[in-house]
Amino acid sequence: MLLKNSMILPMILGMFIVFVLSITMVIATEPLPINEQNALIKRLLPKPKSIQLTNGSEVILDKTLTLQIELASKNNTETNAEDNAEDNNVKNSAAVIFKQYFGTEPIISVSKKDNVPKEKEAYRIRATGKTLTLSAVDFTGIRYAFSTIRQLAETNHDGERVTAYWLPELAIEDAPAMAFRGLHLCWFPETRFARIEQALRLAAYYKFNYVVIEFWGTFPFAQHSEFGWQEFKAQPENIKRLVHLSKELGVTIIPQFNIFGHASGARDGTLKHSILDFCPEFQPLFEPDGWVWCLSNPATRQVLTDLVLEMYEMFDKPPYFHIGCDEADPPESRRSLRADYRTLFKDHLLYFHKLFSERNCRVMMWHDMLVSRSDARWKGYAAFGNQDTAGLAEELPKDIVICDWQYGSGKEKEETWETMRYFKKLGFTVLACPWENAKGMRSIGKTVTDAQLDGMLCTTWHHLNKATMHVIFSVGGQVTWCTSPDYPGVWRRVFGTHLRQIGWDMRIRDYRDTGHTDLQVPPETIQDVPR
Repeated sequence: MLLKNSMILPMILGMFIVFVLSITMVIATEPLPINEQNALIKRLLPKPKSIQLTNGSEVILDKTLTLQIELASKNNTETNAEDNAEDNNVKNSAAVIFKQYFGTEPIISVSKKDNVPKEKEAYRIRATGKTLTLSAVDFTGIRYAFSTIRQLAETNHDGERVTAYWLPELAIEDAPAMAFRGLHLCWFPETRFARIEQALRLAAYYKFNYVVIEFWGTFPFAQHSEFGWQEFKAQPENIKRLVHLSKELGVTIIPQFNIFGHASGARDGTLKHSILDFCPEFQPLFEPDGWVWCLSNPATRQVLTDLVLEMYEMFDKPPYFHIGCDEADPPESRRSLRADYRTLFKDHLLYFHKLFSERNCRVMMWHDMLVSRSDARWKGYAAFGNQDTAGLAEELPKDIVICDWQYGSGKEKEETWETMRYFKKLGFTVLACPWENAKGMRSIGKTVTDAQLDGMLCTTWHHLNKATMHVIFSVGGQVTWCTSPDYPGVWRRVFGTHLRQIGWDMRIRDYRDTGHTDLQVPPETIQDVPR
């Protein structure tokens, strides 16, 4: 009897422990209250494909945290010095990012695993107890995971100053919908360098992987120094800084220089000309009104070659170069009018295609001169081609990247964006290029998926500020990453938080560099007031 009792008691005790543990596990795996989930998810851009927020203990992001980084295993089974060096680089890079974001250094380990997300740029996050695990094929995915963590993390609220950040227990799976997720920036004479850097950093934060920079009379050409606004040229050291920073952020910068239309280097509405206003001796390089480069003048090609190659070299020989070619008027000079202008334009494109192909660099160009507005197929779309340019797409090399810009919301309820499909059927790599119309951006994003296009290049032009900046970045960031039409992007004040975080990374101290606009009150509206 005593023997039986002695056996029963441990059994009962064991069953009780199992019961308690099972209850604890149930409690630990319960989701966060819905209001807390909504508050956290509202901070995210782009929104991950799968996110589970658990009502467990807080995961404190301090020096006691273990940060496990899991990368894809390699085919070889032996570990060599090169692998060790790579792991150390990953560890050091992770430590720098963690310190920058959260002000401390955790315990970091790097290992190779077979069960990491297999898709390029995909990532997985697990946070529980005192462990944060990030998994990806390579460090690109790890960097994206850090961006998501930073947007989710919250500070302590028990004192005057930040002492720690924390996360709820969570599980996130995420991967991009588009391979090319680009942002087009313009560097005007009025654009300060800090705004370009801010946009580059924010693009990386929202998981864009390409940034096109178009200079409007502001590139610091050395060989033809007269070309541009002398007092407003970018500093070469700032361009080199951007190139270096882009590599740290995992973004590829693509330079742009217009070799056809927009030859003035200034917006048409201002009637300025970055070259001819002060150097009329260069008139032979342009059509009479200065808007289009003169293709019938052999000197034009040589000058343009010098300009684009200097830009290409300063940007550290990128894999792409954007040659513009949009909104060009028909020729008006006598020499051009008497020439076979269609052949001139075709040879012009083929020359620069060959110039960059020899350097293992692909040419990008706007689409609109290759389709004609008089063609009924393109009614309602951006199409400015004429008899000398339209239809040439069928004769051009198919490794040219066509950037199809359409800035409206679409002419139909279920818009199909036919120009994009046309270029794709011809065999081109096609990027859809919306502007600031949120409805249009979502519709175009759907077409990218449906028509199996190659990605998006979101344009900003002269609207990289105020509310339009918010729309372009928040909707564009969401659409390019996961094309989700039911997620409107981040709330305006959350966007402000992200801008502030970028400002901390830049260590800005100039009032004009905060927020999304230089001044709260435009100078022209300021009146004399008592002080």
